[in-house]
Amino acid sequence: MLTAPQDGIPLLFIEVDNCHETAEEIAAKLLKYSRFFKRQIKDTDGKDKPMWRTRWMARVAERGEAPHPPVLIVFNHIGVRDPNRTVPRLQELTRPLWAGEQADGFSSYDRKIPIIATGLRNLREHGPNRHAAPARRDRQPPPGRRPRPPGRADK
Repeated sequence: MLTAPQDGIPLLFIEVDNCHETAEEIAAKLLKYSRFFKRQIKDTDGKDKPMWRTRWMARVAERGEAPHPPVLIVFNHIGVRDPNRTVPRLQELTRPLWAGEQADGFSSYDRKIPIIATGLRNLREHGPNRHAAPARRDRQPPPGRRPRPPGRADK
């Protein structure tokens, strides 16, 4: 878990894979994140609140949505598995966790997890603002930004 609001980095959960895990194993971890984000407890005002929000600050929900914090998957290619083959399978397995649903003419990401995958080499060379491949292929870039071509995790 990382947070550095002074540097423009929001709450971010990080998983590092040394390319020893299958897409199914990584998907199981993401499912655990989903269950964790859904856990509710009573806040000091007596109302149910996501447990994770009692520990960490996160962006305010837009349009009544309750988005979950993003999970960054960093592939460190020292193992035998090819991350470029793992990521497409991981996208298939985790689609219900991140895919938007049509609502009133737009895609709603209410209670969805932004999942981002990148290679450690790309992260070292370009920092956190470049060469990340969002798993959410149905999402459009913010206004004024050009779409990036799909990224590939480095070897």
